[in-house]
Amino acid sequence: MVLALLPVACGSAPATRAATAVDVTREAVTTLAAGRVESMPTGPVYIRFVSFTQPAGYLINSKQHVPSIVYVETGTHRLTLAGQPPLDLQAGQATFHQTVTHTHINPGSDASLWYSIAVWPSSARGQPLVDPIARAAFESDDLGAGVLPQVPYSEVLRRVNIAAGGSGVPHRFGGLVAIYVLTGSLTIKVAHQPSLTLAAHQGSALLPDVDVQETDPQSEPAVFLEFVATPVGRAFEVPNRAPPTR
Repeated sequence: MVLALLPVACGSAPATRAATAVDVTREAVTTLAAGRVESMPTGPVYIRFVSFTQPAGYLINSKQHVPSIVYVETGTHRLTLAGQPPLDLQAGQATFHQTVTHTHINPGSDASLWYSIAVWPSSARGQPLVDPIARAAFESDDLGAGVLPQVPYSEVLRRVNIAAGGSGVPHRFGGLVAIYVLTGSLTIKVAHQPSLTLAAHQGSALLPDVDVQETDPQSEPAVFLEFVATPVGRAFEVPNRAPPTR
């Protein structure tokens, strides 16, 4: 995985990236979910994507844990937060939720695949996951306590589609980023580092303020998720006028 520093401001994230002088891309960006976290866990932290292949009718009771984003890749998902009405999510939809007791159930007739995405304290590594069907699909390296200041954060999840052979706009984020590929193949160019190619269901993490560009090296479209945790008040994303250089 890559850890190379990257921004989020609380509120809305840009739906599409601004064009630049080198914009020859075929890229579509969709904001799926966003929420505010008052502070990160103290001490070292890491980003974790936990995947669940949940049979029809299967119920998961979850205790309180760190604020998270639920993203549904296939099927249907019903999230019920304590004291709130159930929320049904279809494939391609996501929602942010705070630290409250909740349940997950698959109300459909077929199995569903969904993810819980969050920044966790490194002390949670190695602890049993919430349910036997849970699997750690991606985990970043640990980030030292000094990397993320103890201030409010905006957490945003976006889905990005890049056409076959296309490229994303060169850019940088102001916050911590995790990229997770859903379909196709993705090459990530990072300033002053070797490029990294990810296949479907592989991920990587990037630190704030690093120049980056995503490209699709294959003959099929690439679809991936961007999870970004940005200190409130910092720029979410800044387009660059040239690709990152080694």
